Amino acid sequence: MSYYASSDIGGTFTDTAVLDPRGRLRRYKASTVPDNPVKGILATLAFAAADDGVELRELLSQIAIFSHGTTIATNAALTRKGARIGLLQTAGFGDTVFINRGYKATGLDEATSKNFRLLTKPVPFVDRKLVREINERVDYKGRVLVPLDEAQARAVVRELLAEKVDAIAVSLLWAFKVPDHERRLRDIIQEEAPGVFVTISSDLLPRLGELARTQTAVMNAFLGPKVKGAMRSLVDSLHAEGLPREPLLMRSNGGLSAAGSAADEAVGILLSGPVGGVVGARLVGEQIGSSNVISTDMGGTSFDVGLIIDGRPMIQRETFIERQVVAVPSVAIDTIGAGGGSIATVQNGRLRVGPESAGAVPGPACYGAGGTEPTVTDADVVLGLVNPDNFLGGRIKLDAGLARKAIEEKVAKPLGLSIEDAAEGIKRIVDSQMSDLVRQATVYRGYDPRDFILVAYGGAGPVHASSYGADLGVDKIVVPRTASILSAHGILLSDLVVTREQASSLICPAGTDAFSDHIKAEELNRVFGDLQESARQALNAQGVDITAVEYERYVDVRFRPQIFDMSVDVSKFPFAKPDVDALIEHFIKSYEARFGTGSAFRAAGIEISAFRIVARARLHRADGSGTAAASGAPAKTTTRRIYSGGAWREAAIHDESAIRPGFAFDGPAIVEFDDTTLVVGAGQRAEVDKFLNVTLTARA
Repeated sequence: MSYYASSDIGGTFTDTAVLDPRGRLRRYKASTVPDNPVKGILATLAFAAADDGVELRELLSQIAIFSHGTTIATNAALTRKGARIGLLQTAGFGDTVFINRGYKATGLDEATSKNFRLLTKPVPFVDRKLVREINERVDYKGRVLVPLDEAQARAVVRELLAEKVDAIAVSLLWAFKVPDHERRLRDIIQEEAPGVFVTISSDLLPRLGELARTQTAVMNAFLGPKVKGAMRSLVDSLHAEGLPREPLLMRSNGGLSAAGSAADEAVGILLSGPVGGVVGARLVGEQIGSSNVISTDMGGTSFDVGLIIDGRPMIQRETFIERQVVAVPSVAIDTIGAGGGSIATVQNGRLRVGPESAGAVPGPACYGAGGTEPTVTDADVVLGLVNPDNFLGGRIKLDAGLARKAIEEKVAKPLGLSIEDAAEGIKRIVDSQMSDLVRQATVYRGYDPRDFILVAYGGAGPVHASSYGADLGVDKIVVPRTASILSAHGILLSDLVVTREQASSLICPAGTDAFSDHIKAEELNRVFGDLQESARQALNAQGVDITAVEYERYVDVRFRPQIFDMSVDVSKFPFAKPDVDALIEHFIKSYEARFGTGSAFRAAGIEISAFRIVARARLHRADGSGTAAASGAPAKTTTRRIYSGGAWREAAIHDESAIRPGFAFDGPAIVEFDDTTLVVGAGQRAEVDKFLNVTLTARA
């Protein structure tokens, strides 16, 4: 028997889920070490080894699969601490990323985008002086109009190398139709400088859209060397400690891949950690019997929201990082700076919370590690919601006096409030910010949050979910047993995933409803067949035992006058002629569901612009989703005063051992787990199911 383990490296804590040989799911937490993230992983695994009475090396040697989520790519992009890169483009198109789309508000929040006086265009990740134009040209039909000038290409590559670039991105016009010129340029670069990282756009994003394809290639080149170095360090460190196999890495599309090849598509791990939580929330939805789930992750630094619709995480084709478009499929996640470490300040007589965070070092004032700024966690301690003597099961002792001092000096006195009212103000503001983000993620996309269950997780999520969930009006707020480490748990249970895509231009002309007369079923079957074979080979190359492979198929469709398309799923394969008509009708129905009844204009003509296949391979391992056994210790219930609604109130305090199937209780109440705290508000009822999920509902 073997162990299976996964870690999620957050800004404040590193969380690890361990599935042991007896099929028990165990959870561990340790402080993140920003300068050496592997230390946090090893610390949590050392806790697991100690629980089993073995050395760390022995436990590592028995891990069959280790997977993890990382923020290395995200942090590199947000801080712009990546590679010095060069960019090769078709002659005449070297200004593409600098012209951009002409938008000045791209990627900005609503408040900032309204301040027109301060708006500027996004700054590319490549310096203008490091862009070189290549003599070559291919037209929209894939015909070579100007052959690649290899001598000139070699000369400009040498110019870039003289500028000490670490990586080179290649993005040529219409390269997704005929990638030969890009591939030859890659060969030339590798001949001139074998150690330079190279990204070609036709491999990364083989589809129409010159700007998105170029910006994505630039971002990949910018991140690639740093991700490559970080993954090499991770692999080497874990191997040195005794891990026998290459780790797997969580990707933004909701699946795993080998860590060693992560740099080839570094943009694919930009949301690596948060995606694991969405996968975990989907599992919780299955346990509860709901296919529509809002996942909410409140950690130490940020608050992340994802949606599961009809049992599948919502996927977005584009995301914005530092106001640059990254056009790779990823689980849609909305984020704000609202976490346990978010700092409260008074500015011009108004209380403000976040987005600045105290992080892991020095942390909230109550940590006693040198932090003096009041944070959300400090407020929770002052309000009596978090027990300072039982934080992380007592491994970290919090200083309530320091929390009160920070809030008094920085918030209460400037606003003329009592310490308790100031702390409650901090909590109310952060709770309202989080509920507003959930509305943005749902209502702005045409969904009513009341049609979903809300899954709350992260170290701070269960403390605040009863408030922001009630504000949203959802019927059920679900706190899973693994709430504090649900992102790591989701990573543990994730599949290997490979995505393959091919550009297309299959057209049904204007003025006809006979879609299948113009878009042939045989062509759809051929393209999907080729993509499936390519995905299957990529999965087999991962070197991991696979039990079964499932394929999801999508086409990107649009009405012909439009330039933006919509991705629709393919429910039946292979295609017969009637299935083509059904597919287009599915697109029209989906279009009107998104943009309103009557918005579709079928007489304009239809175009299929791309095919995409997602191959999911289930790994050979036990499913630990329902094995978090209840404690056998006697349940303990006490009471404690908490501050709520401007007054002190008595609340029942349950310890972790009380969480057994069938247990139910009313709020106000608190459950103190080893790794988080669950707050049940007044007027709410909590019930524990057989999976040890705690569901909060409004008390009748």
